[in-house]
Amino acid sequence: MSKRKVFSKAIKYIARFLFYGLKLTVILAVRLLRRAFETINERLRFSITFKTVTVYTLTFSVIFFVLSIALVGSLGFFYIFQAKESMEREATVAAELLRSGTAIPADTLKKYAEIEGISISLFDQQKVISYTTADKQENIVFNDNADRLFGVFFSGNQTISLHTQPAFSNEYYYLQVSRSLLGVIPYLAILIAGITISFGFAIIFTILIGSRSGRKMLKPVNEMIRTARSISARELNTRLNVVDSHDELKDLAVTFNEMLDRIQTSYEQQNRFVSDASHELRTPIAVIQGYANLLRRWGKEDKAVLEESVTAIKNEADSMKHLVEKLLFLARADKNTQRLEKLSFSMNELVDEVIRETKLIDLDHNITCETNEKITLDADRGLIKQALRVFIDNSIKYTPRGGTIKVNSYLRQNRACLIIQDNGIGISQEDLPHIFERFYKCDKSRTREGGSSGLGLSISKWIVEKHQGMISVESELSKGTKITITLPV
Repeated sequence: MSKRKVFSKAIKYIARFLFYGLKLTVILAVRLLRRAFETINERLRFSITFKTVTVYTLTFSVIFFVLSIALVGSLGFFYIFQAKESMEREATVAAELLRSGTAIPADTLKKYAEIEGISISLFDQQKVISYTTADKQENIVFNDNADRLFGVFFSGNQTISLHTQPAFSNEYYYLQVSRSLLGVIPYLAILIAGITISFGFAIIFTILIGSRSGRKMLKPVNEMIRTARSISARELNTRLNVVDSHDELKDLAVTFNEMLDRIQTSYEQQNRFVSDASHELRTPIAVIQGYANLLRRWGKEDKAVLEESVTAIKNEADSMKHLVEKLLFLARADKNTQRLEKLSFSMNELVDEVIRETKLIDLDHNITCETNEKITLDADRGLIKQALRVFIDNSIKYTPRGGTIKVNSYLRQNRACLIIQDNGIGISQEDLPHIFERFYKCDKSRTREGGSSGLGLSISKWIVEKHQGMISVESELSKGTKITITLPV
Protein backbone atom coordinates (compact mmCIF):
# COMPACT_ATOMS: atom_id res chain seq x y z
CA MET A 1 0.00 0.00 0.00
CA SER A 2 1.42 3.40 -1.00
CA LYS A 3 2.09 6.16 1.48
CA ARG A 4 -0.56 8.30 -0.18
CA LYS A 5 -3.30 5.70 0.44
CA VAL A 6 -2.15 5.20 4.01
CA PHE A 7 -2.23 8.93 4.61
CA SER A 8 -5.69 9.22 2.98
CA LYS A 9 -7.04 6.37 5.12
CA ALA A 10 -5.60 7.90 8.28
CA ILE A 11 -7.18 11.24 7.44
CA LYS A 12 -10.52 9.49 6.91
CA TYR A 13 -10.38 7.76 10.33
CA ILE A 14 -9.30 10.97 12.04
CA ALA A 15 -12.18 12.87 10.42
CA ARG A 16 -14.66 10.19 11.44
CA PHE A 17 -13.31 10.20 15.00
CA LEU A 18 -13.58 13.98 15.18
CA PHE A 19 -17.15 13.87 13.79
CA TYR A 20 -18.43 11.32 16.31
CA GLY A 21 -16.51 13.02 19.10
CA LEU A 22 -18.12 16.35 18.23
CA LYS A 23 -21.55 14.70 18.01
CA LEU A 24 -21.12 13.08 21.42
CA THR A 25 -19.92 16.37 22.89
CA VAL A 26 -22.99 18.21 21.56
CA ILE A 27 -25.36 15.54 22.94
CA LEU A 28 -23.72 15.65 26.37
CA ALA A 29 -23.75 19.45 26.36
CA VAL A 30 -27.47 19.54 25.50
CA ARG A 31 -28.26 17.03 28.26
CA LEU A 32 -26.19 18.94 30.80
CA LEU A 33 -27.88 22.21 29.86
CA ARG A 34 -31.31 20.60 30.12
CA ARG A 35 -30.46 19.09 33.48
CA ALA A 36 -29.09 22.40 34.70
CA PHE A 37 -32.25 24.19 33.56
CA GLU A 38 -34.47 21.63 35.32
CA THR A 39 -32.42 21.95 38.52
CA ILE A 40 -32.62 25.75 38.43
CA ASN A 41 -36.35 25.59 37.73
CA GLU A 42 -36.86 23.24 40.68
CA ARG A 43 -34.82 25.24 43.17
CA LEU A 44 -35.75 28.74 42.07
CA ARG A 45 -39.34 29.87 42.15
CA PHE A 46 -40.29 32.08 39.22
CA SER A 47 -43.65 33.78 38.91
CA ILE A 48 -45.92 33.27 35.93
CA THR A 49 -45.41 36.92 34.99
CA PHE A 50 -41.63 36.48 34.93
CA LYS A 51 -41.86 33.30 32.86
CA THR A 52 -44.33 34.84 30.42
CA VAL A 53 -42.29 38.03 29.96
CA THR A 54 -39.08 36.00 29.56
CA VAL A 55 -40.60 33.73 26.91
CA TYR A 56 -42.10 36.59 24.93
CA THR A 57 -38.95 38.69 25.22
CA LEU A 58 -36.77 35.85 23.96
CA THR A 59 -39.21 35.14 21.15
CA PHE A 60 -39.32 38.80 20.16
CA SER A 61 -35.51 39.00 20.35
CA VAL A 62 -35.04 36.03 18.05
CA ILE A 63 -37.57 37.37 15.54
CA PHE A 64 -36.05 40.85 15.65
CA PHE A 65 -32.53 39.43 15.26
CA VAL A 66 -33.51 37.31 12.26
CA LEU A 67 -35.33 40.23 10.61
CA SER A 68 -32.33 42.49 11.24
CA ILE A 69 -29.96 40.01 9.60
CA ALA A 70 -32.37 39.64 6.70
CA LEU A 71 -32.59 43.44 6.32
CA VAL A 72 -28.83 44.03 6.44
CA GLY A 73 -28.13 41.07 4.16
CA SER A 74 -30.78 42.20 1.67
CA LEU A 75 -29.29 45.68 1.49
CA GLY A 76 -25.78 44.23 1.07
CA PHE A 77 -26.86 41.91 -1.73
CA PHE A 78 -28.80 44.72 -3.37
CA TYR A 79 -25.67 46.91 -3.36
CA ILE A 80 -23.55 44.08 -4.78
CA PHE A 81 -25.96 43.35 -7.62
CA GLN A 82 -26.31 47.04 -8.44
CA ALA A 83 -22.52 47.41 -8.45
CA LYS A 84 -22.19 44.35 -10.65
CA GLU A 85 -24.50 45.82 -13.31
CA SER A 86 -22.58 49.11 -13.21
CA MET A 87 -19.22 47.34 -13.48
CA GLU A 88 -20.42 45.31 -16.44
CA ARG A 89 -21.09 48.55 -18.29
CA GLU A 90 -17.74 49.98 -17.21
CA ALA A 91 -15.93 46.80 -18.33
CA THR A 92 -17.63 47.06 -21.73
CA VAL A 93 -16.45 50.68 -22.08
CA ALA A 94 -12.87 49.70 -21.13
CA ALA A 95 -12.92 46.85 -23.67
CA GLU A 96 -14.02 49.29 -26.42
CA LEU A 97 -11.15 51.62 -25.47
CA LEU A 98 -8.67 48.73 -25.83
CA ARG A 99 -10.03 47.79 -29.23
CA SER A 100 -9.96 51.35 -30.55
CA GLY A 101 -6.20 52.02 -30.61
CA THR A 102 -2.90 50.44 -31.58
CA ALA A 103 -1.53 50.65 -28.05
CA ILE A 104 -2.86 50.52 -24.52
CA PRO A 105 -4.60 53.85 -23.85
CA ALA A 106 -3.07 54.16 -20.42
CA ASP A 107 -3.97 57.79 -19.75
CA THR A 108 -7.55 57.35 -20.91
CA LEU A 109 -8.03 54.18 -18.85
CA LYS A 110 -6.43 55.87 -15.83
CA LYS A 111 -8.73 58.88 -15.96
CA TYR A 112 -11.79 56.69 -16.57
CA ALA A 113 -10.91 54.45 -13.62
CA GLU A 114 -10.45 57.44 -11.30
CA ILE A 115 -13.78 58.92 -12.35
CA GLU A 116 -15.71 55.67 -11.82
CA GLY A 117 -13.78 54.64 -8.69
CA ILE A 118 -12.58 51.35 -10.15
CA SER A 119 -9.33 49.66 -11.10
CA ILE A 120 -8.79 48.24 -14.60
CA SER A 121 -6.26 45.43 -15.15
CA LEU A 122 -5.18 43.46 -18.22
CA PHE A 123 -3.95 39.83 -18.02
CA ASP A 124 -2.49 37.65 -20.76
CA GLN A 125 -3.48 34.05 -21.50
CA GLN A 126 -1.27 32.81 -18.67
CA LYS A 127 -3.14 35.23 -16.33
CA VAL A 128 -0.02 37.29 -15.81
CA ILE A 129 -0.69 40.98 -15.37
CA SER A 130 0.23 43.18 -18.31
CA TYR A 131 -1.27 46.49 -17.24
CA THR A 132 -3.23 47.99 -14.34
CA THR A 133 -4.49 51.38 -13.32
CA ALA A 134 -3.85 50.57 -9.63
CA ASP A 135 -0.99 52.30 -7.83
CA LYS A 136 0.50 49.05 -6.54
CA GLN A 137 0.70 46.41 -9.22
CA GLU A 138 1.85 43.69 -6.80
CA ASN A 139 -1.54 43.82 -5.04
CA ILE A 140 -3.43 42.97 -8.23
CA VAL A 141 -4.08 39.26 -8.90
CA PHE A 142 -6.43 37.53 -11.26
CA ASN A 143 -9.68 36.66 -9.46
CA ASP A 144 -11.05 33.23 -10.43
CA ASN A 145 -14.05 33.64 -8.06
CA ALA A 146 -15.26 36.85 -9.61
CA ASP A 147 -18.83 35.63 -10.05
CA ARG A 148 -19.18 34.01 -6.64
CA LEU A 149 -20.67 35.88 -3.71
CA PHE A 150 -18.45 34.27 -1.05
CA GLY A 151 -15.42 35.42 -3.08
CA VAL A 152 -16.76 38.97 -2.99
CA PHE A 153 -17.30 38.84 0.79
CA PHE A 154 -13.93 37.32 1.62
CA SER A 155 -11.88 39.54 -0.69
CA GLY A 156 -13.73 42.77 0.02
CA ASN A 157 -13.60 43.59 -3.70
CA GLN A 158 -16.08 43.02 -6.49
CA THR A 159 -14.55 41.97 -9.80
CA ILE A 160 -15.78 41.62 -13.40
CA SER A 161 -13.68 39.73 -15.97
CA LEU A 162 -14.04 39.87 -19.77
CA HIS A 163 -12.29 37.88 -22.50
CA THR A 164 -11.29 40.49 -25.11
CA GLN A 165 -8.80 41.02 -27.96
CA PRO A 166 -7.13 44.44 -28.01
CA ALA A 167 -6.31 46.15 -31.31
CA PHE A 168 -2.57 46.12 -30.58
CA SER A 169 -2.29 42.30 -30.31
CA ASN A 170 -3.44 39.17 -32.08
CA GLU A 171 -3.94 37.34 -28.79
CA TYR A 172 -6.86 37.42 -26.40
CA TYR A 173 -6.46 39.05 -23.00
CA TYR A 174 -8.42 39.02 -19.75
CA LEU A 175 -9.86 42.40 -18.83
CA GLN A 176 -10.56 42.66 -15.11
CA VAL A 177 -12.47 45.53 -13.51
CA SER A 178 -12.48 45.71 -9.68
CA ARG A 179 -14.24 47.93 -7.16
CA SER A 180 -13.71 48.02 -3.40
CA LEU A 181 -16.71 47.36 -1.17
CA LEU A 182 -15.22 49.25 1.76
CA GLY A 183 -17.23 52.35 0.89
CA VAL A 184 -20.51 50.69 1.83
CA ILE A 185 -19.25 49.57 5.25
CA PRO A 186 -19.94 52.92 7.02
CA TYR A 187 -23.53 52.91 5.77
CA LEU A 188 -24.04 49.32 6.90
CA ALA A 189 -22.41 50.18 10.24
CA ILE A 190 -24.82 53.09 10.71
CA LEU A 191 -27.74 50.80 9.81
CA ILE A 192 -26.56 48.10 12.25
CA ALA A 193 -26.06 50.69 15.00
CA GLY A 194 -29.58 52.03 14.44
CA ILE A 195 -31.03 48.52 14.51
CA THR A 196 -29.09 47.70 17.70
CA ILE A 197 -30.32 50.83 19.48
CA SER A 198 -33.87 50.17 18.33
CA PHE A 199 -33.53 46.57 19.48
CA GLY A 200 -32.43 47.70 22.95
CA PHE A 201 -35.37 50.12 23.31
CA ALA A 202 -37.76 47.47 21.97
CA ILE A 203 -36.54 44.91 24.53
CA ILE A 204 -36.94 47.40 27.39
CA PHE A 205 -40.39 48.38 26.13
CA THR A 206 -41.39 44.72 25.81
CA ILE A 207 -40.24 43.92 29.35
CA LEU A 208 -42.03 46.93 30.88
CA ILE A 209 -45.29 46.50 28.97
CA GLY A 210 -45.20 42.69 29.33
CA SER A 211 -44.65 42.88 33.10
CA ARG A 212 -47.42 45.41 33.58
CA SER A 213 -49.94 43.64 31.35
CA GLY A 214 -48.97 40.25 32.84
CA ARG A 215 -49.58 41.46 36.39
CA LYS A 216 -52.88 42.98 35.31
CA MET A 217 -54.04 39.83 33.53
CA LEU A 218 -52.98 37.62 36.43
CA LYS A 219 -54.62 39.83 39.05
CA PRO A 220 -57.63 37.45 39.31
CA VAL A 221 -55.21 34.60 40.04
CA ASN A 222 -53.69 36.57 42.92
CA GLU A 223 -57.20 37.26 44.20
CA MET A 224 -57.92 33.54 44.00
CA ILE A 225 -54.82 32.83 46.06
CA ARG A 226 -55.81 35.36 48.73
CA THR A 227 -59.38 34.09 48.79
CA ALA A 228 -58.31 30.46 48.98
CA ARG A 229 -55.98 31.26 51.88
CA SER A 230 -58.77 33.08 53.74
CA ILE A 231 -61.23 30.21 53.38
CA SER A 232 -61.60 27.94 56.38
CA ALA A 233 -64.16 25.51 57.69
CA ARG A 234 -65.96 28.38 59.46
CA GLU A 235 -65.84 30.78 56.50
CA LEU A 236 -67.02 28.84 53.48
CA ASN A 237 -69.24 31.70 52.30
CA THR A 238 -66.35 33.58 50.69
CA ARG A 239 -66.48 33.67 46.88
CA LEU A 240 -64.29 35.06 44.12
CA ASN A 241 -65.26 38.26 42.35
CA VAL A 242 -65.87 37.51 38.66
CA VAL A 243 -67.21 40.92 37.60
CA ASP A 244 -63.94 42.27 36.14
CA SER A 245 -62.92 39.09 34.31
CA HIS A 246 -64.02 38.31 30.76
CA ASP A 247 -61.71 35.49 29.69
CA GLU A 248 -60.59 32.02 30.71
CA LEU A 249 -59.79 33.33 34.19
CA LYS A 250 -63.47 34.12 34.64
CA ASP A 251 -64.30 30.52 33.78
CA LEU A 252 -61.69 29.41 36.31
CA ALA A 253 -63.15 31.71 38.98
CA VAL A 254 -66.70 30.51 38.26
CA THR A 255 -65.53 26.89 38.47
CA PHE A 256 -63.72 27.65 41.72
CA ASN A 257 -66.88 29.24 43.17
CA GLU A 258 -68.96 26.25 42.10
CA MET A 259 -66.45 23.96 43.78
CA LEU A 260 -66.76 26.03 46.97
CA ASP A 261 -70.55 25.72 46.74
CA ARG A 262 -70.26 21.95 46.55
CA ILE A 263 -67.76 21.85 49.42
CA GLN A 264 -69.98 24.07 51.55
CA THR A 265 -73.04 21.95 50.79
CA SER A 266 -71.16 18.74 51.62
CA TYR A 267 -69.73 20.26 54.78
CA GLU A 268 -73.13 21.42 55.95
CA GLN A 269 -74.65 18.03 55.13
CA GLN A 270 -71.86 16.32 57.03
CA ASN A 271 -72.39 18.55 60.05
CA ARG A 272 -76.12 17.98 59.92
CA PHE A 273 -75.57 14.25 59.49
CA VAL A 274 -73.25 14.07 62.52
CA SER A 275 -75.61 16.20 64.58
CA ASP A 276 -78.68 14.14 63.64
CA ALA A 277 -76.86 10.84 64.14
CA SER A 278 -75.69 12.01 67.56
CA HIS A 279 -79.24 13.05 68.42
CA GLU A 280 -80.69 9.73 67.27
CA LEU A 281 -78.14 7.81 69.34
CA ARG A 282 -78.38 10.09 72.37
CA THR A 283 -82.08 9.45 72.89
CA PRO A 284 -81.96 5.63 73.22
CA ILE A 285 -78.77 5.88 75.27
CA ALA A 286 -80.53 8.28 77.64
CA VAL A 287 -83.49 5.86 77.89
CA ILE A 288 -81.20 2.91 78.59
CA GLN A 289 -79.28 4.92 81.16
CA GLY A 290 -82.50 5.99 82.87
CA TYR A 291 -83.84 2.44 83.18
CA ALA A 292 -80.42 1.21 84.34
CA ASN A 293 -80.49 3.77 87.16
CA LEU A 294 -84.03 2.70 87.97
CA LEU A 295 -82.94 -0.91 88.24
CA ARG A 296 -79.99 0.00 90.41
CA ARG A 297 -82.14 1.88 92.91
CA TRP A 298 -85.08 -0.47 93.49
CA GLY A 299 -85.88 -2.44 90.34
CA LYS A 300 -84.19 -5.61 91.53
CA GLU A 301 -86.92 -6.32 94.10
CA ASP A 302 -89.87 -5.07 92.02
CA LYS A 303 -90.61 -7.58 89.26
CA ALA A 304 -92.89 -5.20 87.37
CA VAL A 305 -90.20 -2.50 87.26
CA LEU A 306 -87.61 -5.11 86.34
CA GLU A 307 -89.71 -6.41 83.45
CA GLU A 308 -90.49 -2.92 82.19
CA SER A 309 -86.85 -1.87 82.38
CA VAL A 310 -85.52 -4.96 80.60
CA THR A 311 -88.13 -4.63 77.85
CA ALA A 312 -87.37 -0.92 77.33
CA ILE A 313 -83.62 -1.50 77.32
CA LYS A 314 -84.04 -4.33 74.76
CA ASN A 315 -86.24 -2.17 72.51
CA GLU A 316 -83.86 0.77 72.63
CA ALA A 317 -80.89 -1.53 71.97
CA ASP A 318 -82.70 -2.91 68.93
CA SER A 319 -83.37 0.63 67.73
CA MET A 320 -79.73 1.52 68.14
CA LYS A 321 -78.73 -1.66 66.29
CA HIS A 322 -81.00 -0.82 63.35
CA LEU A 323 -79.75 2.76 63.30
CA VAL A 324 -76.10 1.67 63.33
CA GLU A 325 -76.79 -0.83 60.53
CA LYS A 326 -78.34 1.91 58.42
CA LEU A 327 -75.42 4.24 59.13
CA LEU A 328 -72.96 1.53 58.14
CA PHE A 329 -74.96 0.86 54.98
CA LEU A 330 -74.82 4.54 53.97
CA ALA A 331 -71.11 4.70 54.84
CA ARG A 332 -70.42 1.74 52.54
CA ALA A 333 -72.59 3.36 49.86
CA ASP A 334 -70.64 6.63 50.09
CA LYS A 335 -67.35 4.73 49.75
CA ASN A 336 -68.72 2.57 46.89
CA THR A 337 -68.00 -0.58 48.89
CA GLN A 338 -71.61 -1.72 49.20
CA ARG A 339 -71.81 -4.73 46.91
CA LEU A 340 -74.70 -5.60 44.62
CA GLU A 341 -75.37 -9.29 44.08
CA LYS A 342 -77.41 -9.22 40.89
CA LEU A 343 -79.41 -12.32 39.98
CA SER A 344 -82.41 -12.96 37.75
CA PHE A 345 -85.63 -13.21 39.73
CA SER A 346 -89.36 -12.77 39.29
CA MET A 347 -90.52 -9.29 40.28
CA ASN A 348 -94.16 -10.31 40.66
CA GLU A 349 -93.19 -13.06 43.12
CA LEU A 350 -91.21 -10.54 45.18
CA VAL A 351 -94.22 -8.18 45.28
CA ASP A 352 -96.53 -11.03 46.40
CA GLU A 353 -94.01 -12.01 49.08
CA VAL A 354 -93.73 -8.47 50.49
CA ILE A 355 -97.53 -8.00 50.52
CA ARG A 356 -98.03 -11.35 52.24
CA GLU A 357 -95.43 -10.60 54.94
CA THR A 358 -96.86 -7.10 55.48
CA LYS A 359 -100.37 -8.41 55.98
CA LEU A 360 -99.09 -10.76 58.66
CA ILE A 361 -97.62 -7.95 60.78
CA ASP A 362 -100.13 -5.19 59.98
CA LEU A 363 -103.81 -5.87 60.53
CA ASP A 364 -104.93 -2.23 60.73
CA HIS A 365 -104.71 -1.37 57.02
CA ASN A 366 -106.18 -2.66 53.82
CA ILE A 367 -103.25 -3.68 51.61
CA THR A 368 -104.27 -4.54 48.05
CA CYS A 369 -102.64 -5.47 44.73
CA GLU A 370 -104.72 -4.95 41.60
CA THR A 371 -101.99 -5.41 38.95
CA ASN A 372 -98.93 -7.60 39.28
CA GLU A 373 -97.57 -8.51 35.87
CA LYS A 374 -94.92 -11.15 35.35
CA ILE A 375 -91.56 -9.37 35.17
CA THR A 376 -88.04 -10.79 35.32
CA LEU A 377 -85.38 -8.49 36.74
CA ASP A 378 -81.60 -8.68 36.83
CA ALA A 379 -80.95 -7.04 40.20
CA ASP A 380 -80.08 -7.56 43.86
CA ARG A 381 -83.27 -9.18 45.16
CA GLY A 382 -82.51 -8.48 48.83
CA LEU A 383 -81.87 -4.76 48.28
CA ILE A 384 -84.93 -4.33 46.04
CA LYS A 385 -87.05 -5.99 48.73
CA GLN A 386 -85.50 -3.73 51.37
CA ALA A 387 -86.34 -0.59 49.36
CA LEU A 388 -89.90 -1.79 48.70
CA ARG A 389 -90.47 -2.51 52.41
CA VAL A 390 -89.26 1.00 53.33
CA PHE A 391 -91.89 2.65 51.12
CA ILE A 392 -94.65 0.32 52.37
CA ASP A 393 -93.63 0.87 56.01
CA ASN A 394 -93.79 4.65 55.50
CA SER A 395 -97.28 4.32 54.04
CA ILE A 396 -98.31 2.24 57.06
CA LYS A 397 -96.89 4.79 59.53
CA TYR A 398 -98.59 7.80 57.97
CA THR A 399 -101.89 6.24 56.95
CA PRO A 400 -104.64 6.16 59.58
CA ARG A 401 -106.13 2.87 60.68
CA GLY A 402 -108.54 1.44 58.16
CA GLY A 403 -106.76 3.21 55.33
CA THR A 404 -105.86 1.60 52.03
CA ILE A 405 -102.37 0.93 50.65
CA LYS A 406 -102.15 -0.21 47.02
CA VAL A 407 -99.08 -1.98 45.64
CA ASN A 408 -99.09 -2.57 41.86
CA SER A 409 -96.45 -3.57 39.34
CA TYR A 410 -96.49 -3.65 35.54
CA LEU A 411 -94.19 -3.52 32.52
CA ARG A 412 -94.01 -0.37 30.39
CA GLN A 413 -91.49 0.20 27.57
CA ASN A 414 -89.00 -2.37 28.87
CA ARG A 415 -89.07 -0.89 32.35
CA ALA A 416 -90.61 -2.38 35.47
CA CYS A 417 -92.92 0.05 37.27
CA LEU A 418 -93.72 -0.33 40.99
CA ILE A 419 -96.41 1.92 42.45
CA ILE A 420 -97.08 2.28 46.20
CA GLN A 421 -100.11 4.48 46.81
CA ASP A 422 -101.92 5.30 50.05
CA ASN A 423 -104.67 7.63 51.29
CA GLY A 424 -102.75 8.78 54.35
CA ILE A 425 -101.85 12.22 55.71
CA GLY A 426 -99.68 13.11 52.70
CA ILE A 427 -96.60 15.29 52.46
CA SER A 428 -96.55 19.09 52.22
CA GLN A 429 -95.06 20.75 49.15
CA GLU A 430 -92.36 22.34 51.34
CA ASP A 431 -91.21 18.96 52.62
CA LEU A 432 -91.53 17.05 49.35
CA PRO A 433 -88.11 18.06 47.83
CA HIS A 434 -86.30 17.00 51.05
CA ILE A 435 -87.82 13.63 51.89
CA PHE A 436 -84.80 11.69 50.55
CA GLU A 437 -82.29 13.68 52.58
CA ARG A 438 -80.67 11.83 55.47
CA PHE A 439 -82.34 12.29 58.86
CA TYR A 440 -85.00 14.53 57.32
CA LYS A 441 -88.38 14.02 59.01
CA CYS A 442 -91.61 15.57 57.85
CA ASP A 443 -93.66 14.76 60.97
CA LYS A 444 -91.11 15.30 63.74
CA SER A 445 -93.71 15.00 66.47
CA ARG A 446 -94.38 11.36 65.56
CA THR A 447 -90.83 10.32 64.75
CA ARG A 448 -89.88 8.72 68.06
CA GLU A 449 -93.28 7.14 68.40
CA GLY A 450 -93.05 5.58 64.99
CA GLY A 451 -89.42 4.59 65.45
CA SER A 452 -88.24 6.41 62.36
CA SER A 453 -84.63 7.54 62.00
CA GLY A 454 -85.02 9.41 58.74
CA LEU A 455 -82.56 7.16 56.89
CA GLY A 456 -84.88 4.65 55.22
CA LEU A 457 -85.81 6.79 52.21
CA SER A 458 -82.16 7.77 51.65
CA ILE A 459 -81.19 4.10 51.58
CA SER A 460 -84.08 3.24 49.24
CA LYS A 461 -83.14 6.05 46.86
CA TRP A 462 -79.53 4.82 46.74
CA ILE A 463 -80.69 1.25 46.02
CA VAL A 464 -82.98 2.34 43.17
CA GLU A 465 -80.39 4.66 41.59
CA LYS A 466 -77.69 1.98 41.91
CA HIS A 467 -79.91 -0.20 39.73
CA GLN A 468 -80.20 2.64 37.16
CA GLY A 469 -83.77 3.27 38.28
CA MET A 470 -85.79 6.38 39.09
CA ILE A 471 -88.24 7.46 41.81
CA SER A 472 -91.05 9.99 41.51
CA VAL A 473 -93.25 11.14 44.38
CA GLU A 474 -96.70 12.74 44.18
CA SER A 475 -98.43 13.81 47.37
CA GLU A 476 -101.02 16.17 48.80
CA LEU A 477 -101.85 16.83 52.42
CA SER A 478 -104.79 14.79 53.70
CA LYS A 479 -105.14 13.05 50.31
CA GLY A 480 -102.29 10.58 50.33
CA THR A 481 -99.00 9.82 48.61
CA LYS A 482 -98.10 8.01 45.38
CA ILE A 483 -94.59 6.69 44.87
CA THR A 484 -93.53 5.37 41.44
CA ILE A 485 -90.37 3.32 41.05
CA THR A 486 -89.08 2.41 37.56
CA LEU A 487 -86.33 -0.15 37.03
CA PRO A 488 -84.73 -1.32 33.78
CA VAL A 489 -85.63 -4.88 32.78
